[in-house]
Amino acid sequence: MRSLLLLSCLSLCTLLPAQDLPRSATPSGPASLSARADKPNLALHLGKIITCAGDPIDQGTILIAKGKIEAIGPRREIKVPADYTEIDLSDRFAMPGLVEAHSHVGGTGDLNEMVFQTNPELRVLDQIRPNNEQLKVAVAGGVTTICFIPGSGTNMGGWGAMMKTGPGKLEDVLIRFPGVLKIAQAGNPERRGGEVGSGYMGMNHVIRESLREGMGYVKDWDDFESGRRTTKPDLNPRLEYYKPLFRQEVPVVVHTQGYPIVMSTLRILHDEMNLKVVIDHGTFDSYLLSDEIKKRNIPVMVGPRGFRYDPAEGQIKGIVAEYRRRNFTMPLGVNTDAPVVPQEELAFQATMAVRMGWTEEAAFRGLTIEPAKALMVAHRVGSLEVGKDADIVISTGSILDPRHYVTMVLIDGAIIYDVKKDRRRF
Repeated sequence: MRSLLLLSCLSLCTLLPAQDLPRSATPSGPASLSARADKPNLALHLGKIITCAGDPIDQGTILIAKGKIEAIGPRREIKVPADYTEIDLSDRFAMPGLVEAHSHVGGTGDLNEMVFQTNPELRVLDQIRPNNEQLKVAVAGGVTTICFIPGSGTNMGGWGAMMKTGPGKLEDVLIRFPGVLKIAQAGNPERRGGEVGSGYMGMNHVIRESLREGMGYVKDWDDFESGRRTTKPDLNPRLEYYKPLFRQEVPVVVHTQGYPIVMSTLRILHDEMNLKVVIDHGTFDSYLLSDEIKKRNIPVMVGPRGFRYDPAEGQIKGIVAEYRRRNFTMPLGVNTDAPVVPQEELAFQATMAVRMGWTEEAAFRGLTIEPAKALMVAHRVGSLEVGKDADIVISTGSILDPRHYVTMVLIDGAIIYDVKKDRRRF
């Protein structure tokens, strides 16, 4: 009955299977090449470059062609072709564009459907609004990539998108769709109406049941496509996006916090369902499970709460620092849960983590390459390397120091924010 209701109420666009989307929207599809074709060839001369792929480069140069990084290194070693526009930023600091692992500001804000606790048929793709006012300010804070996801009003809010924060059409800003599946375990989805899913036991039950249905659907299609099954399964648009999830082409990002809730995440989503999992809150005393999380190779993106009062020891502890103190070796980063913390303040999340005991080098990586790895987009963003998207943040100094600020941002090789021409937004 629920399937019939949803099929009759939701638009055909919302139910479009992944294979019927434009190639730029599929998990393996390329970004719009046409969007890069008219990008200028640039040579940026910087005072210092943090690559997040190796040692910093003093007095460095970055060559950009067709939206990609063509060369990077010490200025004395980089030959600038005659047709490149040179920009002298020798008193400036450069780093990769910041990657936000948990954002709700990529579109209309219509992010919670509160009728059912699990909603695998819903997606944010239809809500994306490139260059909206919140994203314009996010850019001024250095954020160039976000994981735009449904809210946490239900246990399974639907499918998120990996997208850039700059201007353009949908195909210009979209990195991958489906980008992630959003699940929330405890906290926000808790209700007092008495329906199944209002408490911890019910939540775990409805999450399991929805995922088991999806797992069976994907197995039937995989068996058919491999020849293990002779009859073609019926197409179920509600379950189509489960295909990249159970084929481990996209991760599930989980609003999960605190020791017992994180343990449920590990047990259900990793151990039982064999999914690629990102712990996308990891707050409170979640760090006590560091060994179990590390054993399962699961990344952690901490936020928006970056510290807690530990009643056992009577002191404030930094959550990221506590993971580090336990030799946590998986990708470790921060998030804002924007707009809970404004998107443009992502760097401040790392600043506070450093104040509480994180290292500066790890903080730079935790803003860039570590979330990119966790979200399976590190082949394009997260570090300044040859062949990657030219998403570059220029600032007056280290953005971990609140005295410094962003002066220029490039996304896909285009200068989309420059305080010399634009009003200073942040």
